[in-house]
Amino acid sequence: MKELISLGEGSGGRLTAQLIAGIIENFGAQNGQKDGCEDCTFVEGSLAVTTDSFTVSPRFFPGGDMGHLSICGSTNDLAVRGVRPQWLTMGMIIEEGLPREELHRLVKSAAATCAQLGVTLAAGDTKVVPKGAAEGVFFSVTALGHSVTPQPLGMDRLKDGDALILTTSPGRHGTVIAALRYGLDLGGLESDCAPLWPLLEPLLPLPGLHCMRDCTRGGLGTVLCEWAESTGLGMEIEEEALVLHPSVTAICDILGFDPLYLASEGCALIACAPEDADTVLSRLRAHPLGREAALIGHVTAEHGGIVGMKTSLGGTRIVDMPIGEILPRIC
Repeated sequence: MKELISLGEGSGGRLTAQLIAGIIENFGAQNGQKDGCEDCTFVEGSLAVTTDSFTVSPRFFPGGDMGHLSICGSTNDLAVRGVRPQWLTMGMIIEEGLPREELHRLVKSAAATCAQLGVTLAAGDTKVVPKGAAEGVFFSVTALGHSVTPQPLGMDRLKDGDALILTTSPGRHGTVIAALRYGLDLGGLESDCAPLWPLLEPLLPLPGLHCMRDCTRGGLGTVLCEWAESTGLGMEIEEEALVLHPSVTAICDILGFDPLYLASEGCALIACAPEDADTVLSRLRAHPLGREAALIGHVTAEHGGIVGMKTSLGGTRIVDMPIGEILPRIC
């Protein structure tokens, strides 16, 4: 029997990592991904590139839409490595029968986010496919820019004792999409979808800034596991330090989801030297996107490769990478 691709391989968790590894190994010596599991790759000097595709359903949601999300998601992958987003390309696969007004709304939203960031649309492509060959429209975006830090931020700079700081409350984007799918009351909750460059740029001059990652597919839990497994260092976080929106808690309780693994499209995890933690928090909280920034834990040389969360009851819970799909089509 032929082995078939499963929906769980799009989760952003362990199955996704295995799928990607299997694809990359086919390129052998031609593989130019020098930066491993990082969000973008430096291709020449300070020039970095990333690429991402967007299939979120529904395409419009409180706090954003697919057009806005596509620019945030791609440029945030540059921003977390200290790279200023400057150019992008955009491909669209459009299903026959999509209302033209809806397509224009999405494109105008994407253009407005580009204007906010000062990003130039350098190239693009459109394909129209027969009805049923796609669901409405899919976007594919490649973003490029130059680093503004002396050396790239990344997991190879993580150190024992580094402070772990979260820029805002996690899980809001995934919770909004889940609530819309299941017809639940959002209680005023909106997606956190936002471009992170304006929030993170003031941190880049700090010498103790080591690593950043936006918590998209697989959420905060997956980011922590990737850092731990890629570096052999341990990660310790405090459950009580994770301030969740009340609606995130309520909706996750109803659906049986763990907010640690739900996508956040305007939230980043930051690792910095402990002596810079107060400065990082101060600069984040000075920006509207970072008012809820919190110190949630630290990096440790103990229990290497493992993520532990100290619970509110005083115990310790192991945080592992999710295996299957929690919620498909969230970005």
